[in-house]
Amino acid sequence: MTELLPTRATFAPGEPVEIEVRGAPVRVSLWRLDTCVAETDPDPATGRATFPPQPEGGYGVEGGGATSAVDVLADPLSRARYGFVSDYTAGRGADGVAENVRRLHLNAVQFYDWMYRHADLLPPQDDFVDALGRELSLDSVRRLAAAVRASGSLPLGYAAVYAAGRDEWPEWQDEGLYRANGEPWMLGDFLWNVDPGGERWRAHFAADLRASVEAVGFAGFHLDQYGAPKRALRASGEPVDLAERFPALIDHLAGELVGARLIFNNVNDFPTWATANACQAAIYIEVWSPHDTLRDVAWLVEKAHSYAPEQSVILAAYLSVFAKGDERAALDAQRLLLATAFTRGATVLLHGEDDSVLTEAYYVTHGRLSPPAQERTRRYYDFAVRYGDLLFDRGAVDVTTTFVGGVNEEVKIDAPAPVSHDGRPGSVWTTMLRLGGGTLVSLVNLADQDDDRWDAPKRPIGTLAGVRLSVERDAGARRFLFADPDDQVALLELPAEFDGRYDTVTLPPFTAWAIVWIPA
Repeated sequence: MTELLPTRATFAPGEPVEIEVRGAPVRVSLWRLDTCVAETDPDPATGRATFPPQPEGGYGVEGGGATSAVDVLADPLSRARYGFVSDYTAGRGADGVAENVRRLHLNAVQFYDWMYRHADLLPPQDDFVDALGRELSLDSVRRLAAAVRASGSLPLGYAAVYAAGRDEWPEWQDEGLYRANGEPWMLGDFLWNVDPGGERWRAHFAADLRASVEAVGFAGFHLDQYGAPKRALRASGEPVDLAERFPALIDHLAGELVGARLIFNNVNDFPTWATANACQAAIYIEVWSPHDTLRDVAWLVEKAHSYAPEQSVILAAYLSVFAKGDERAALDAQRLLLATAFTRGATVLLHGEDDSVLTEAYYVTHGRLSPPAQERTRRYYDFAVRYGDLLFDRGAVDVTTTFVGGVNEEVKIDAPAPVSHDGRPGSVWTTMLRLGGGTLVSLVNLADQDDDRWDAPKRPIGTLAGVRLSVERDAGARRFLFADPDDQVALLELPAEFDGRYDTVTLPPFTAWAIVWIPA
């Protein structure tokens, strides 16, 4: 069995594109949308197929019945794909993490809870015990960071922007955040919140981050908050508005840590409106109730893009369903979640370690995917990378409700289930985007679902057959190219029938998600 594995999560312009060919040597081809741009045979000595440098964009890789994808980006985080690690036990290997980074094209990796203490990140010696009693090794953190970098990805260290533990709290309590009744704001019973706008805290925090870059080799930091408080008081009685403090802190740290990539956690969308244009690498939103439905997920992405259209959007949407024993139902929930995010030009922080999926906010407690689930997951990431030029077009305009359904007659979709624009259960969820080079129609299959919650077990996703797409002709004949991540990965040109008004195509059967690309 052949496997095609890129040597890097993302390639830079001017850099040869290398594919490791595992199994029998096969001729490998490189595709840009529906065009084969290069073919080559692997080097017998290295087992690698090497292509010359390519222009920026997304590419498909095919050979021997296997597929993969690569993208070439000047800034990897312009199409951010975020993963995680959380195991830093002494002597742990890094090869599995590095392979998963390459296989899922994870171009940034969050090093969750790698530190000694929240207010003092670096330990007094390499082997240490963290704030929750875990025995960790700074040497393992360094080796993992080096492995992630060698795989073409960016290691980002976790750092809470305003947390002090029990031992550190006495030093910071005068700069703490308090409720109106005088009680300090805390996370659980072991972390106290400090005003992130305090000058002494900002100087300490920036120095701690700089030292961590030097000691570990981080490329930047994941800056965390806890979602509450949103407003608080200092010990002096001075009011603190966190929606003002957070963007000011991000910008301050960007100035102090020149070249570091920063990602700030907008917990449940707070305060994305204020931080979206701060000096950070991407907009990151941790999704919680009342954002319970797939439509809520789409809305969060659309809103974030309205604040800063050029920024990548990453959602942290933890699938607790993977911890409940029915991997099939959980995997179908994952397919629909990823389809929803990718369709709107966003990604989801969900996968990492060697083979794992996040099931809750404490990343140390994660689930593991079976080999078939890993393969299904890989296909969705490959699809998002291969068609990144379409899915992540920053100039895309959503014209669904202007062209499809209701009184609109320009585009018609006939399907064996109702067609919706809002992701309602029992429907075919349709999105139509006007891009610079044409039109992209996405179809997410909710026909078998009676529940639109993104973190809920899903009924088996059946095959949707007989879907017909009709587009009113306003100039010459159009081309219709179809693909889906589960079966028809490469773009397939569909024969169209013209009835004097509409060009109509019948889509091949598909399961969870399909796209139709109509070039201009």
